[in-house]
Amino acid sequence: MILNINKTWGIDILGGYSMTSGLTKWCKRLSVPGLLLALMLIVSACGSKEVPAGQGASPTSAGAGATGAGVQPSPGTSGSDSMAAAAKTIKDAMGEIAIPVKPSRVVVLDNAALDNLLALGVKPIGAASVASLNEPFPAYLKGTDGIANIGTIAQPNLETIAKLAPDLILGTKVEQEAVYDKLKKIAPTVFIENVGVQWKDNLKLHAEAVGKTEEADKLLKQYEQRVEKFKKDRGTKPSRVALLRPRQDHVRVYLPETFSGAIASEAGLTRPAAQNVKGKQHLSVTEEQIADLDADVILWFGRESELAYFNDKIRKNPIWGTLQAVKANQVHQVSPETWLSGHGIQSVNLMLDDLTRILAP
Repeated sequence: MILNINKTWGIDILGGYSMTSGLTKWCKRLSVPGLLLALMLIVSACGSKEVPAGQGASPTSAGAGATGAGVQPSPGTSGSDSMAAAAKTIKDAMGEIAIPVKPSRVVVLDNAALDNLLALGVKPIGAASVASLNEPFPAYLKGTDGIANIGTIAQPNLETIAKLAPDLILGTKVEQEAVYDKLKKIAPTVFIENVGVQWKDNLKLHAEAVGKTEEADKLLKQYEQRVEKFKKDRGTKPSRVALLRPRQDHVRVYLPETFSGAIASEAGLTRPAAQNVKGKQHLSVTEEQIADLDADVILWFGRESELAYFNDKIRKNPIWGTLQAVKANQVHQVSPETWLSGHGIQSVNLMLDDLTRILAP
C-alpha cells in the first residue's frame, strides 16, 4: 500500500481506497480501525531512513582495504561492524593502505616483525620460519609459545594464514611481493621494503601499524643511550672490526651496508680498508685471500651446517695465524640468530651486549 499526503491532509491510497476531499471526508468514509491502520502506516513511512553505505551494510571486498576505501573485517568478525570507522591509513613500501586502528590478530612474515612486535608487547598469532617449515623460532625471543608456524619467509603458506583469520599481516616487499595481492585479500597487509640497515625505520612502521609508536620511541631512545655508553666505556681501544660468516665454499665478509655492519658502525667501530666498501653488502673470500680478513677484532657467525670450509680451509691455513686479530686472541664467535637474521630491536640490543662484553668489559 502506498500513501501520498497532499497539502489539505488528503490521502491517496494507490492501488486501493481513494480519497481526495480532505481529512473530514476521509474520516467519514473510514471506520475507526481503518483510520488507525492508515495513521500507523503514515508514521512508519515517515520514520524510516535509508542506511548509508558502510553503516550496517555488508563489507567491501578484501581488495578495497588496500586502496584506502575501507577494510574488510577478518573472517570470524561481525560483518555489521563498520571497519572504515575504526581504520587508519598508513604509508608502507607498497603505498598507502587502510588498516585497523587496533589490530588484534597479527600474522608476521619475517623475523624483524616477530622480534619488534614482541618487544612492543604484541604477540602475533602466526609467524614464518627463517629457512624451513616448522623450524623453531629464534631462541633469543621470549613469548613465542602458541604462535602458529605459517611456513617460511620465502614461502609463506597462504592457506594456513587464511585459517588463522588475521586482521593484519606484516611482511617484506623484497621477500613476499609476488604474493602481495593474495595476502591483502586475506587481511590488510603492510610491507617494509627490506630488512637490514633500515631496521629503525622498520621498527617505527611496525609500531605505527599496531598502535605502539610511543613504545617504539622509548625503545630507540634506550638503545641510543646504550650506544653512547658503549662508546664512552670503550675509549681508545682498537676499533677495526671484521664481520665474517662461514659458507660452504668461502667466507662471506659483511660490509657496512648490512644489518650487522650498520650496528657496528653506529657503535663507532671502523672497518679494515679492504672491507670498507660502499655500494655492496658482502665480499666473498676464499683461502687464497685470507689476508683480506685481517682486523683488530674478528666477529664470526655461522650455522653449524656451513662450518667445515671455515674450520678446515681457513683456520688451519698458516696465513690465518698471521692475522692481527688472531695473534691478539680477538676472534669471537657470536650468534647467527642475532647478528645474521634477527633484524629487530631485541637482536640489536643483544648485539650491543656482545660488543660490550668483547670490547668494553
